[in-house]
Amino acid sequence: MGVAADRDTPCGLDTGKVATASDTYFEHAVPRNGSWIGAVFNVMCISIGTGTMNLPSVVRRCGWFGIILFVLMAIVGWYVGVLFKRSMYSRPGRRISSFALVTQEAFGLKGYWFATCITYLYCCGTVVSWIIISGTQTTRLLGFAQVHLNEKASMAIVATAMWIPFTLLKTLGEITIASVFGVLTAMFTVVVLGVTSLQHKYTDTYHSPDFDTGPMHAFVIWSGIPSALASISFMYAGAVVFPHIEANMKRPGQFGWMLSLANTLVCGAYILSSATGYAAFGNQTVSPILNNLPNLAIVNAATILIIVHVVFAAPVMLVSANLELELALGVMPEIMGKRKELAWRVVMRTTTMGILLGVSIAIPYFGQVIDLVSAISTTVVFFLVPVLCYVKLFGWRKLAKYELALCFILAGVGAVACVWGLIDAIKSLRVAIQSGHG
Repeated sequence: MGVAADRDTPCGLDTGKVATASDTYFEHAVPRNGSWIGAVFNVMCISIGTGTMNLPSVVRRCGWFGIILFVLMAIVGWYVGVLFKRSMYSRPGRRISSFALVTQEAFGLKGYWFATCITYLYCCGTVVSWIIISGTQTTRLLGFAQVHLNEKASMAIVATAMWIPFTLLKTLGEITIASVFGVLTAMFTVVVLGVTSLQHKYTDTYHSPDFDTGPMHAFVIWSGIPSALASISFMYAGAVVFPHIEANMKRPGQFGWMLSLANTLVCGAYILSSATGYAAFGNQTVSPILNNLPNLAIVNAATILIIVHVVFAAPVMLVSANLELELALGVMPEIMGKRKELAWRVVMRTTTMGILLGVSIAIPYFGQVIDLVSAISTTVVFFLVPVLCYVKLFGWRKLAKYELALCFILAGVGAVACVWGLIDAIKSLRVAIQSGHG
């Protein structure tokens, strides 16, 4: 028997009420006063960012077929998000409030801690890549102005700028304005990088001194597809923050089509960024794509905006990760009071940012870090956990055969992308460390 389509709406739950603690689970009280527009910007803010500068090199690895993969993964990302929303309301009269708690409902306490760890790894690994790219590009830009600041100091400045809103703002509902600004700056950057790439592609009179011949292109490079899938899943793996975004929506029944709109816009930005970069530089494309481009004022302006973007986007990602950890440890005003909760929140989030800064300084290789995080965590977050939770919570006998088959195909693809992508990422990171540059 198939599962009814109306599972996208809460089961017997008054969705206009404040999301509060249930008899079994605690969660931060979150007023449902956010619009679907704000939710779209939150999804786009965590998706479109510095990762777009890695996407042309992803297409380099798998050929033009990578463009098709972007579209397919956008659809899969929407489908996985809808499945996870259904899982959140799989128990009548109760909303399961987070990624980790859904996993606990399906697989017990071990599932809860596994999901908590993988969420933290995904969110923190993403922010590490942002600190790296922002710090290295800040040093590069200051060098043009004859200001010499090493990359470690630049990363520290960027991390401090991220730390302020991350520590002071508790929930995603408080940072929607930051998300709007972050999306607008990211979209401007995508357009600038795309146009500039086509204007400065390889010619006999202009090309990088590292290459003596023109770029080559391929339609499909089969060996690069698994690692490319891992990297692309990094861009769409928002399941860990979906519960927090949905919790703030005034009308949670709009979540499905809100996510489809957000993924469509994100996919368009990805295609623009990757197609133009690969068309211009082919097998000579590097990560980030900025390193293929000349020193132009418009490119430097776009770089500044992307740095500003990640400062605004980082709280969206880190708040989601720390909310999971704070819920697990009972750091909530409902339990310990407002002052003590604030003190613990400041300590925990400051410690988190300090650790991320330390990792960024120790492993300052942007593309390799993204690939490693993608392989270890985002394939699990994107492909495995949501579909396996869905099957477990609803029961495989109750699902339509096509739906069950699709879930296990996605899980299989995710497992292959995880293992293969991890092998490639470790090899690439080892080469970067040995050579001293990414």
